[in-house]
Amino acid sequence: MSFDHLQSWRIIIILFGILSISQAAIEPNNGNFELGDLDEVLNINFPAGWFHDANYASVVTHFTPPSGQRWKKTDDLLPFEGNSFVLLSTGSEDASIPDSNYVHIWQNITVAQGDKLTGVFYFGTTDYIVSGYFNDWAEIKIVHSNDPNLNRMIQEVSIEEVGSHSSMSGWKKFEHIFEANETGTYTLVIRVSDYKDSMLPSYLAVDSMVLCRNPSGAGDFNADCIVNFEDFAFFAADWLFNCKDPAIHDDPIADANYYNDIYSNCLLGTDLDDSGPVDFNDIRILSDGWLEGIKEE
Repeated sequence: MSFDHLQSWRIIIILFGILSISQAAIEPNNGNFELGDLDEVLNINFPAGWFHDANYASVVTHFTPPSGQRWKKTDDLLPFEGNSFVLLSTGSEDASIPDSNYVHIWQNITVAQGDKLTGVFYFGTTDYIVSGYFNDWAEIKIVHSNDPNLNRMIQEVSIEEVGSHSSMSGWKKFEHIFEANETGTYTLVIRVSDYKDSMLPSYLAVDSMVLCRNPSGAGDFNADCIVNFEDFAFFAADWLFNCKDPAIHDDPIADANYYNDIYSNCLLGTDLDDSGPVDFNDIRILSDGWLEGIKEE
């Protein structure tokens, strides 16, 4: 083998090693929920790479809202990105599984200063509000391995936000940027729970979860760690739309932060200055972070 050929092979091996290390470092493992681990007995496609209960937590390609409810999203929930997402449900949808008033999945992640945990979620319930008794909720949280004072609630939503027998209007983005005093190893937990019963189920869906090691500034609407033309497409679709239009936010028992026009991207944060209209000030903010970040894939 010639010296030039030997050098070429060395370069290929080095590049392959760098790419392998880079891909192996992506956390959380299977955060886009494209991989499942089918339990043939229970017929549940548990999310690969995650610990889980024996109850319903499945990688699915769509979710059809239950009938007889007043959900704000009436058509199927589809993946935010890719071909699937994870769906958690309280109670049991399989006769072979005992009812449970909660279900959760979890895995360990390690974070450094400046890392950003982001993704999208969706919550809906068939239960109803009775003060002090029924209050189903869902949460995404991190539990520190050594110091409980560093536990953080990344996202929480309950019946009080969406209303009885109701839901969010679509996928909503979440994010948390880790400060210098929040570094270390955590258990990342995704959970949906009934308060005291398991008769009327609630549902939590999560997709596109990623820990951005080199996060962007404002405007990463699709939660992929970079601000680019994919985000601009979300933004352009909402141009001059009023994300705080009172004609849309007409539900007196639901939090306006959890529903909007189902054809808008407001829940992803296109109203960057939180003023209502998606306008020139928002595009200025978007341009400030243009092409910031490194895409995790």
